[in-house]
Amino acid sequence: MSSNPSQHKKRTRIALLPAAALLLVGGTVFVQSTGPAVAAETTLRAAAAKAGLFFGVAASPGRLSSIVGQEFNQLTPENDMKPSTIATSSGALQNTGAADTLVNHAQSNNMVVRGHTMVWHSQAGSLQGANQATLNTFIGNALTRWGNRIAYWDVVNEALEDNNTGRRRTQWPHTLNRDANGDGDFFDSTDTDVIRDSFIRAKQVVQQNSLSTKLCINDYDVEGLTVQGGTANRKANALYDIVRTYRQYIDCVGFQSHFNDNPNSIISNDLQANIQRFADLGVEVHLTEVDIDDDLSNNDIGQGQADNYRKVVRACLNVARCTGITVWGISDSESWRSSERGLLFTGGNGNYQRKAAYTAVLDELNKGRTISPTTPPVTPTTPPVSPTSTPVPPTTPPVTPSDPPVSPSVSPSSPQPPAGCSASVSLNSWTGGFVATVRVTAGSAPINGWSVGLTLPNGATVSNSWNSTATGTSGAVRFSNVSYNGRIAAGQSTEFGFQGTGTATGITPTCTAS
Repeated sequence: MSSNPSQHKKRTRIALLPAAALLLVGGTVFVQSTGPAVAAETTLRAAAAKAGLFFGVAASPGRLSSIVGQEFNQLTPENDMKPSTIATSSGALQNTGAADTLVNHAQSNNMVVRGHTMVWHSQAGSLQGANQATLNTFIGNALTRWGNRIAYWDVVNEALEDNNTGRRRTQWPHTLNRDANGDGDFFDSTDTDVIRDSFIRAKQVVQQNSLSTKLCINDYDVEGLTVQGGTANRKANALYDIVRTYRQYIDCVGFQSHFNDNPNSIISNDLQANIQRFADLGVEVHLTEVDIDDDLSNNDIGQGQADNYRKVVRACLNVARCTGITVWGISDSESWRSSERGLLFTGGNGNYQRKAAYTAVLDELNKGRTISPTTPPVTPTTPPVSPTSTPVPPTTPPVTPSDPPVSPSVSPSSPQPPAGCSASVSLNSWTGGFVATVRVTAGSAPINGWSVGLTLPNGATVSNSWNSTATGTSGAVRFSNVSYNGRIAAGQSTEFGFQGTGTATGITPTCTAS
């Protein structure tokens, strides 16, 4: 995200604890209490670490006041690692001094660094219009320049259109996309896809250099399952499809979380459910550029804004694989959206005053998670990617979702299920809505397809679904497999989900195999 408001108009350290457990986040060890209750932490970084995540800030070298190391345990360069600053037209690096200053400051203060960003249509500088080979050169140079001193890199940034179309951008570099058979998905083995090919190159470099750096895709207006009015968030669904399809290359997803009163940028009640469905793919989820416009609290930067921050922080804390939150600046006056007063501090030039939002975030972090945090998922083992600095040929197949994202095996001691299939459902509900996650399990023999039926209570309707084809929206509804998740081995499972309005309490799914 740019520090210049014209780039995006308003869219329209760690203290050891008694009986502590170590938690690894992005190569840095944090400490999680497992013993008796202790006194509340007094800084954001300490409270976040105890809850099992990082709490970070975007900054520039001119804003590295003492508060950065005191309050935050993660740092994102706001502009100093963007291609417009550090890339030449050949993909080489230049002008890295400011970025080096930030990385060195983070290292001396035991902070995780997020590199931001590699492939982006905006602030591309000399890379504007470059081909995939040049992008690959830049990706390799950026990754190896700082190595493991950068825990996360935003490889692809803001790839999807505004206004909830669910389509990819048409601006460079997405004009490098070539849909060979014209079906519009860019996921076929003969297609050229700048997203896939950039991640493949990044994964090659990580493997060749034995790096622990994790590779992320980052976007805005993807936070909720729905947007204002209950319409499905097509942009979030498109991002989900990208992550699911290219999962073996993607380690983490960034929800920018620039919340404002644009219909696509509100804080929706299904934020947590959306975080959860990405986490269920096995990736880390981060809220990467958080600021909350005072318009969402009727210009109240006191309790109203504080309550909004609580909602957002709690949504992350309630999902084990949501492992980081980063605010996009320290104080309102220094924000790229200064008039919207969306950050945790007032003041400036190192003289900062805490807002009610700060106190609310600290309190929420001190409450901890409602579930036991887990170590971030291990990147799936993939065959080494053959070294090359040239674009991956169109014949290189993408990750094909022939297997479901989550396929837990049945323990040998478990009772053998009958032939056919069975289905179970878990609900995440809130006032006026719900998300249902349905697990389909094959019985004692493999199946080639499945169909799940259920009856919704009166007043409940289906508004959105994924990993399935839905028939009907109320009363008796049915969900059938899609092309990639119909075949299930004996005793194995796949999952699909749907969102609805009303309540789904008491629904009982039935499964039919084919």
